[in-house]
Amino acid sequence: MREDREEFEQLLEQHKDAISRLVYYKIPIREDAEDILQEIWLIGYEKYEMLRDKKLFKAWMLKIASNACSNYYRKVFKSNEVAIDEQILESTSVKDARKWRMRSALEEEVIDTLQQLKEEQRGILQLFYYYQLPIAEIATRLGLPEGTVKSRLNTARKNFKACYPYYKDKKGDEKMKESIFPEISPTITIEKIDEPEFAVRCMQDIGYFIRPILGNKVKFADYNFSVYPEMKKGGEVEVTVEGRASIHGIDCVEVKVQMAVHSYKYYLRETEDYIQTLAAWEEDAQGVKKLSTFLDDDFWAFWGIGEDNCGEAILKKHGGYIQMQEDGSLYKEHIEAHNYDIVGRYKVTIGNQTYDTIRQIYFNQHDELVENYISREGKNILFRRFNKYNWNVGKDGEYTKPWTQMLPDTDRVVLNGEIYVHWYNCLPDYVIN
Repeated sequence: MREDREEFEQLLEQHKDAISRLVYYKIPIREDAEDILQEIWLIGYEKYEMLRDKKLFKAWMLKIASNACSNYYRKVFKSNEVAIDEQILESTSVKDARKWRMRSALEEEVIDTLQQLKEEQRGILQLFYYYQLPIAEIATRLGLPEGTVKSRLNTARKNFKACYPYYKDKKGDEKMKESIFPEISPTITIEKIDEPEFAVRCMQDIGYFIRPILGNKVKFADYNFSVYPEMKKGGEVEVTVEGRASIHGIDCVEVKVQMAVHSYKYYLRETEDYIQTLAAWEEDAQGVKKLSTFLDDDFWAFWGIGEDNCGEAILKKHGGYIQMQEDGSLYKEHIEAHNYDIVGRYKVTIGNQTYDTIRQIYFNQHDELVENYISREGKNILFRRFNKYNWNVGKDGEYTKPWTQMLPDTDRVVLNGEIYVHWYNCLPDYVIN
């Protein structure tokens, strides 16, 4: 009936984004995901009259989407199945041989073993076994001779074999160690280099300095201006990847952020191209905790990033989205909820360590701006937070004076003619001598 069709289209328009996000998160190949979405819309339309309670439309469509994704993987598994005992473990005596399927269905032991390998080795195994690419195509993609690819693949196989099965040591009690972070920030200098920005893969959730792999842990300290130019330690944060989790059927890891007084948890996953935040615990004014996920309509405004909430790109390179003018100010024509780009190359010295870096500029609709300086090794070595001059100032704000008056001597970033004021830095433990 025409009325049913119109009603279906209206409801679909309301919930289309959430359904699309679920599929894009579950299906890593964009073209396949778009085909599956068309299939989902058709199934939903054809079966719409079977849905008695229209208030359940979103949950009903998400179930259809989840089933469609499962069917997709069943087909893939039949064509892409690879036997670990034959292809990788060759001579190991594993009675219960398991199959290496696509990443979302990897057995726990295989995931743990892969995570022990170097990125180069893990990547070449994925290209050969996961993507089923021939040696010649891998060589072309990596820009390497075929002989080098074969050698690296053999090395990766041997290292996988040596590590599998991987048994974790039980966690023991750790004695508290004295802080490695000094009370006063080491001297930091930032000098612009008149050379093109390099491109590098950064596998970290960049704001927390951590890669989402089980067992990873990092500490960082924030340094605030006390008496300019001295910056005094405000506090320390410990970030730990604590365990595996599943959000709406998508495998991820649980990350705990521990501060001096309180802590919170959020959920990450690493794909070939992105670091994605899937969920986070939020607490309201009454102290009630709620798990907010990527399917919630308001999630993207605070946690999501990238087109279709795809996540933050692992490959950091200049995209031309944010332009640096001759006077050093920044310009972006279209302001979105989340905006980031690589803008400029800099020599950063922290204490007695010097790094060749690219500067990532990130800003949002909440008048917050961040500079991240990423080294050639793909690590964020310095986080610098800036506030728009009137951030959180006014009748309903926490502050009564503009930031240009509260911090008159600190660095400035000018974006689209608006002034942003340097507030504090964060330094990770791996840059402290």
